Amino acid sequence: MTSTTSLLGYAQPWVAHPGNTVSFKISSNGPETCDMTVHRVVCADIDPNGPGAQFEPQPWGETRALRVSHQAVDAGSRARADGAPEINPAEGLDLTLLIFPTLRTDRPQVVFSFGTLSLQITADGCLGAAAGATFMALDAEIELRQWHRIHLRIDAGEMSLVASHLRPRPDVPARQSSQTVVADFVWPGADTPLLFAAEPDDANGIPRCHYNGKIEAPRLATAGGELIAAWDFSRDQSAARIRGHGPHGCPLVLENTPMRGATGHLWDGSVDHWDLNDTHYAAIHFHEDDTTDCRWETTCSVTIPAGTRSGFYIARLSSLGVESDISFFVSAETGRPRSKILFLVPTATYQAYANTHIKFDSANTENLYEAPMALSEDELYLNSHRELGLSLYDTHSDGSGVIYAGTRRPMLNARPGLYTFNYVNDTHIVKWLELKGYDYDIATDEDLHRDGTALLEPYPVVITGSHPEYYSTPMWDALDAYQQGGGRHMYLGGNGFYWRIAWSDDHPETIENRRGISGVRTWEGEPGEHMLSFSGEPGGLWRTHGRAPQQLVGNGFSSTLFVRSTGFRRKATDDAAAYGFVFEGINSQTIGDFGYRGGGCVGLEIDRWDPDLGSPANSVILATSEGIDAGGLLSGEEYVTTTRMLDGGQNANVRADMVIFTTGNGGAVWSTGSIAWATSLLWNGGANPVSQVTENVLRRFLDPQPLDD
Repeated sequence: MTSTTSLLGYAQPWVAHPGNTVSFKISSNGPETCDMTVHRVVCADIDPNGPGAQFEPQPWGETRALRVSHQAVDAGSRARADGAPEINPAEGLDLTLLIFPTLRTDRPQVVFSFGTLSLQITADGCLGAAAGATFMALDAEIELRQWHRIHLRIDAGEMSLVASHLRPRPDVPARQSSQTVVADFVWPGADTPLLFAAEPDDANGIPRCHYNGKIEAPRLATAGGELIAAWDFSRDQSAARIRGHGPHGCPLVLENTPMRGATGHLWDGSVDHWDLNDTHYAAIHFHEDDTTDCRWETTCSVTIPAGTRSGFYIARLSSLGVESDISFFVSAETGRPRSKILFLVPTATYQAYANTHIKFDSANTENLYEAPMALSEDELYLNSHRELGLSLYDTHSDGSGVIYAGTRRPMLNARPGLYTFNYVNDTHIVKWLELKGYDYDIATDEDLHRDGTALLEPYPVVITGSHPEYYSTPMWDALDAYQQGGGRHMYLGGNGFYWRIAWSDDHPETIENRRGISGVRTWEGEPGEHMLSFSGEPGGLWRTHGRAPQQLVGNGFSSTLFVRSTGFRRKATDDAAAYGFVFEGINSQTIGDFGYRGGGCVGLEIDRWDPDLGSPANSVILATSEGIDAGGLLSGEEYVTTTRMLDGGQNANVRADMVIFTTGNGGAVWSTGSIAWATSLLWNGGANPVSQVTENVLRRFLDPQPLDD
């Protein structure tokens, strides 16, 4: 058996252009050397019963006998001082801060570390402090998910520790304290690392003993009360660097993206945004399993030659018994189109799902699929190595939802393999375009967010993929402006344009999503914490904030259909007949009762038309799904009262609609309404009605004549 996990790596950047240099960060779990070759991915579906995997070796990027070694993952978030303050031993030191611990572990969790001085929660769950060889701990366990005010002092050879519970109960100590004589303590110098939420590890340089919970208002002062340094976490919520106050400045650098926009000890439900009262949002939530950047060393670098075709690419690592791929993308340069078609690859969706543990962590997964879970080597490895970082569908070890996802880590389900959602499915579209002889460029969500309409405008036709679920405001606005400005958009998927996300220059290659309190979600955000820290916008569903996907593409998410896919039945209406070109050359009234995902083109996640949610007045339903039964389930935001009638056999909203409409200046939109549409394109070698309909629309959309002539 060939291993896919004995060699792991990631590309930085994940999205590049011809002429850019891509660095590959590789770690070995065995081999000492490997070969690396670069391939353009035409189809990543390696299922022997699928459409046929296809990889094209490139003449560039080949490296033989590449030396590789194991690289430890730098997991866990913390705040590191950029230059520690100078301490005068004669003046002593006071640390005050508030903490809200969220997890008990079998190891110490370090809240504050400065040389050999530290504040921690012990493996027994008590608050403790260390100064050199001296250690002391309070008697009672510190209560989880409650705010505590902490005061640690070291002065004149003595150390004292006080913890005050801000909401004490009769069975919980309102105040605990302890003090002891300190021996063999060396005061930290100006070059000593100062960290919150972790401590340094001198052995490998990677911080350890990460704290799980919130920290608020840390302040360092002399024993006499003179300020040394203090930090206000309510300011600059999108920043990865927090200004220090006091004579020493001492800014903090946030590593591995701890959660900002977190409620503090003053939050009382009266506001839901820091702009309304920033004192209520003065905390940062740290996690031991935050990983947005593994911080691996570069193993090798490759410069993408000028003129390289845009597309999906992999660096394939091979050694005896090992073959492992690192995915990356070569994007078309904005303003320099090489074809009339742009395939907009939904990389934000790949990023959101990257390294998901839903098969292991969700009690609902097997119920949803109505089948036992099949697990690949990649998934088993991820379950045992959660330090590689979590997906936006996971929860942290303390139960809080994951809101940030970065690309600077191995992403084992965003590459060729047995995980057939998203990345692999979209390569069916790539292979179909090549099979039909269409020239095309590709660009990514990251490009769209950065360059907006300038990216899209040169192309008469833009194709979005099987599942463009995650969209930022600039992305949405750019696609909408493109459509209204005369662009033609083919949406070949389902459950698109669903969650609002944000990007931030302060946190490179990282996206943020807050699940809010609506939508199909594996976790729900904490009260008061639904705003995106990167942008200050409300998180959650676009629909919740007045932009249902129906407004953009005519249909929007209605249902999941994971058990058995089905097909479409054409609508026999005058409006549908006006778009007769869509079904040209097709005699059957049924479209797509076949496919590689569930046996049909209507499946996985599906969308429906609804004028009440914004489907344009001139939009036309060309076809509607048929044969959906109890395996189709209405999504949560589609109903407000619990009822038994939520499945496809009883509820008319459990359906997929194929929709078309024209926009201003000769533009148009065609939406398939189903993720499984893309995975039916290549059935029977591409000779099928799903393929024919798609080609009919693409050919007509490439014709500059207005569709309503």
